[in-house]
Amino acid sequence: MSVTEGGARTVVVADDSPTLRRIVTGVLQAAGFEVLLAEDGVEAVQMVFRHQPDVIVLDVQMPRVSGYVAARVLKDDWQTADVPVLFLTSLGAASDRYWGARAGAEQFLTKDFEAPELVDAVNGAIDEAARARGGRPALKPDCVELTDDDVLARVCDLLDRKLFEASVTQDVTTIAADVHGYEETVAAVLGALSNIVDCDLVAMMLLEQGEQELATYISVAREVTERQYREFLDGISEAVEQSTGLASGPDQLNPRVADPQGRLGAVDGDLVDGAAGMATFLSMPLRAGGRVLGLLALSSGQANAFGESALSTLRLVAPPAAVVVDHARLSGAGQRV
Repeated sequence: MSVTEGGARTVVVADDSPTLRRIVTGVLQAAGFEVLLAEDGVEAVQMVFRHQPDVIVLDVQMPRVSGYVAARVLKDDWQTADVPVLFLTSLGAASDRYWGARAGAEQFLTKDFEAPELVDAVNGAIDEAARARGGRPALKPDCVELTDDDVLARVCDLLDRKLFEASVTQDVTTIAADVHGYEETVAAVLGALSNIVDCDLVAMMLLEQGEQELATYISVAREVTERQYREFLDGISEAVEQSTGLASGPDQLNPRVADPQGRLGAVDGDLVDGAAGMATFLSMPLRAGGRVLGLLALSSGQANAFGESALSTLRLVAPPAAVVVDHARLSGAGQRV
């Protein structure tokens, strides 16, 4: 990795039109930029990883990989995430600009541009990136050579992850439409969480009655011992005090356990040392509307059960889960069953 200071600014220009590439190259070279050319989205990604330019100018409608997808691949990797992206396209609808911004573009121009407008946009994108760094020189990772298959594999991985994230979020948010009643909503959210993340116990501790009382809803996902259950309550108590400042022993949590299959206590509590207890505990605050609603907690009898994948999924699920539960409470469906 190196630090760049001074020197000619480098721009990767990606467009499948030879005419547009020639026009854009002429404008930028006349303004003192070094220009590197790509003919489609795959080549654009390869050029950025190979040369670490100061900015990339992308067409949207290109062969193999579109500009939107190429931008998402670049923004998804730490080595290229800070390279500013400028879309130069014939598409000019509000929806196109919106999707360009969602793809990570710092600037969006249509192809009826004037030369000074393009130069100003490129300089503006580079200057904004410098301001975001606090004026520090850009760090340039070592150059990476990617084959076509490497780029397409990154595209597939990114799209698969985004589809998973969208599916998980949709599964949680549709609970608001499909389930009626406060406690039923909480139970449905906990059930969804236990399907998404491997765990033995999953719970929501919620502040009630003007945030002076606690109610803890627990779903038993797998067979667990009474010892693990008690240790889980202890863990929730400590996490509640740390995140809300409320002192709450296990007897103050008011636990309400959903265990229709009788899994709690189904495992012998006198197994080999440690096997019958809670080995991993994880908690995170539940927030909606800028306030803390309570706490989400999970436990497992396996050590180091929640890796980075599980943490990422929980960070994704927690916000919509909090909104769904809060909506059920505020909608007047707070009739307890």
